[in-house]
Amino acid sequence: MKKAIIIPIYLRLNKPDELPYLEGLILTRRAIECLKILEDQDFTLILPVCFDLSGEDEEVALLEMDRFFRDEMRRLRKGKTLILSSYRLKQLREYLDQKNFRHFSFLMDLKGFSKIRNIGLLLSQALSIEVAIFIDNDEVVEDPDYLKIACEYLDQRWNGKRVRGKGGFYINSDGEILLPPQHLWWKFLWNKTKWMNRVWEMILSSKDRLVPSPMLLGGNFVIHRHLFQSVPFDPYIPRGEDTDYLINSSQLGFCVLFDRQLRIKHLHPERKGVYFQEELKWDIERFLYKRQKTKMGLGVNLDPYPGYFLQWTLYPKAVITSLFLALDYLWRNEWKRAKECIANVKMIFQKRDEDLLNYLKFRKDWEMIMRQIQTQEMNEILKSCWI
Repeated sequence: MKKAIIIPIYLRLNKPDELPYLEGLILTRRAIECLKILEDQDFTLILPVCFDLSGEDEEVALLEMDRFFRDEMRRLRKGKTLILSSYRLKQLREYLDQKNFRHFSFLMDLKGFSKIRNIGLLLSQALSIEVAIFIDNDEVVEDPDYLKIACEYLDQRWNGKRVRGKGGFYINSDGEILLPPQHLWWKFLWNKTKWMNRVWEMILSSKDRLVPSPMLLGGNFVIHRHLFQSVPFDPYIPRGEDTDYLINSSQLGFCVLFDRQLRIKHLHPERKGVYFQEELKWDIERFLYKRQKTKMGLGVNLDPYPGYFLQWTLYPKAVITSLFLALDYLWRNEWKRAKECIANVKMIFQKRDEDLLNYLKFRKDWEMIMRQIQTQEMNEILKSCWI
């Protein structure tokens, strides 16, 4: 199988001089360095890189950062590495415009969890990759057989269905799979950690290696080309794009399972700021959107998580949790954040039919552009991306 490891990289900075010292770049170096442990080195490394820059002459600054990043990566890995950064994004969009996909090209972006992953899949298609393996830059591969495990059972039959994708575990810094419990009083109706751990306990208790799962983790996710040629990540969902991909795939009859042996160390950096009101808003938006999608039918059981948040009780849970969090902020005299929480109540009852229709149109266009990329090569773009 022709394989690619895709590491989406997001680097936020005010000026190019900050790039060498960014935590995101330090993590990226570590993630790429650890790939040397792999027994199987026959893979292409694809790096979609977002330079989220403010306050500079963008064109000149992006070129400067692109050059620096490429030089850094050359020191880490020799050959078979493809980098598409914010500087090269314009070239890709122009290619899509020439193929009469102007209405599609603006959704090809490096900002956004789903969008940057779609760039990785688009490049995989252009390279005729059979297996795309997503990991994140805050992770470390510790098993020399990781790539071998990732490809096992893929495109083979399991319980009468052909396996087109697989997810795997995160191993936390303490060596555990289960997440540490949270004890925030305002979260008693919104305890995602509790329900996610229920999923992991269910999978860990199984005797089978491959297990149907209601959720996936985007930083340890394997997709066969027969799947990613048909199903993109949804660019209209703010977060939770990994489990959303599972829902979208199942609705088209694709089999995506959880592999109990597929594991990667997750070393999430310490958070410098906690923005509960922002995370809650994104959670409410994505659960409302997923709830709407599930009405189109499901090929997978989503209980206990995210199913707990996709029932009609989502509405009162979202309202009560938003108000409780607002009270928590008011107690700490954070009036602006409290106001943002209260604004969630209005958002909860907004219609979302347009986003779903836009995604269905996007998915149709995705299949068409994937077929064109397969028959009409992107050699000029790829040539400028290799290091």
